[in-house]
Amino acid sequence: MVNNYNANNSDRGKELLWEVNDNDEVVGSISREECHNETRKPWHRSTHVYLFDSKGNLYLSQRSFSKDTAAGKWTVSAGGHVKYGDEPLVTAQRELEEELGVKVNLTLIDKIKIDYGSEKEIISIFAGVNSDKIRHNPNEVNQVKIFNYEEVTKNFMSGKFDLSGGSRDSFRWVLNNGTLGKFRETI
Repeated sequence: MVNNYNANNSDRGKELLWEVNDNDEVVGSISREECHNETRKPWHRSTHVYLFDSKGNLYLSQRSFSKDTAAGKWTVSAGGHVKYGDEPLVTAQRELEEELGVKVNLTLIDKIKIDYGSEKEIISIFAGVNSDKIRHNPNEVNQVKIFNYEEVTKNFMSGKFDLSGGSRDSFRWVLNNGTLGKFRETI
């Protein structure tokens, strides 16, 4: 099996996830390791969370250097694969608590499918507003920073700031589609 795993990762390769087709219809269960199989590249579900503070600033995370993919790269506020048997909202809430130590009401703002080349994901994208102190988990997240929304989006769109592959595609999508900005207007 060919895979893109970080050899020193802390993730569980045998963990079962949803395998779906490109219409997000369930095929069955599949291991996390198989999802990153660069030969087969099965579609699977994941979540991305964009977290704002009460002033409309955006939290972004730098992934832990022990993660299986995109180790040390900047990414969305929180995110992860949807475990077999779970729903995307449950996963998004769990990942937010595991990675940043907060519980927040989340709103589904978009859903996209992305073929990264090394893997294929159907991503449910959520947004929420945080009023609690962030307590990031160093096994999941190296650091969390809060960014001025206008500045980070401008720098991202001009190429001065970049995110990991999946987050890059997701962020570009919600900016171009306007769904992240529409959510932010409700804060």
